[in-house]
Amino acid sequence: MSTRYLLRTLRLTTIIVVGIFLIRSFVAEPGRVNGRSMEPTFYDHESFAINKFLLLFRQPKRGEIVQLTSPRLGDLVIKRIIGLPGETVHIQQNSVFITAVDGSYYKLDESYLPDNSVTRHDDGNVSIGPLSPFTYYLLGDNRYESGDSREYGPVHRSAIYGTVIKLPSLN
Repeated sequence: MSTRYLLRTLRLTTIIVVGIFLIRSFVAEPGRVNGRSMEPTFYDHESFAINKFLLLFRQPKRGEIVQLTSPRLGDLVIKRIIGLPGETVHIQQNSVFITAVDGSYYKLDESYLPDNSVTRHDDGNVSIGPLSPFTYYLLGDNRYESGDSREYGPVHRSAIYGTVIKLPSLN
């Protein structure tokens, strides 16, 4: 083999490896659910993708499912954005209510939850907020089995890696 061929092969291999590294670091990455905290939206061992690129240009939005580092365990988890910076989240009457930055107060529409779902806090009726800048309140969709902001409090934007994309089932 010629030296020229080896150099071309090495250059191409380097470009591919660097490209994969950049894509996984800044654009997208695969993930797998570990646990029941997001049922019925995501089930244990279900695959998903993380869109890291989108949140380079904007802040997370209410209702989006995001991947983050759990402040409690340090593990990567997925949760749903419930409260946004500047808002106050109220957990009362087995539901979530929001006091928005403009002062309006409303019950959060959580149509993604099963009909029999209730949201409770160990301390009873609580109000969390107003949330600091770049801080979010996150809950799992399976409110009975989710370690989330009810345990570890609001999460800073720096702990959120990207938005979760549900992949089609292969079954």
